[in-house]
Amino acid sequence: MGNIIGTANSIKKVNYEDIQGANLEHVLIINTLEKHEQKCLIKGTLDYTREEDTINILIKTGAKGKPIYIYGKNYNDEKTYFKYNQLTLLGFTNVYIYPGGLFEWLLLQDIYDLKNFQTTSIELDILKYKPKSFFFNNFLTNG
Repeated sequence: MGNIIGTANSIKKVNYEDIQGANLEHVLIINTLEKHEQKCLIKGTLDYTREEDTINILIKTGAKGKPIYIYGKNYNDEKTYFKYNQLTLLGFTNVYIYPGGLFEWLLLQDIYDLKNFQTTSIELDILKYKPKSFFFNNFLTNG
């Protein structure tokens, strides 16, 4: 992870209410999920195939102040921090991470409702987005 740990306090974050209230005309929502995981996303997420072109347009038009919300699979998804660093190094000034990611969003959808926590499709297997257990993976499976 390198220098990411040293800057963890300076990383700007948003919560689910910020995602819910995002005006999609003014905020860009992107994800760091793998290509095969793009079926169920938070509604309003930019299609991953358009991300590079959209970022290039923002750079060319000088719109580096546009708010960008990044989310991943769950709060342990380090790809969100790499994407955050990538965008800030390109000069974007309003980049934020939604740390709970799709896992938190789907849990909230399950507890509350589909209307307030919209996704691009219905996902019944929420646990496939859960973070991996450090204890289980490192201690219980190694003898």
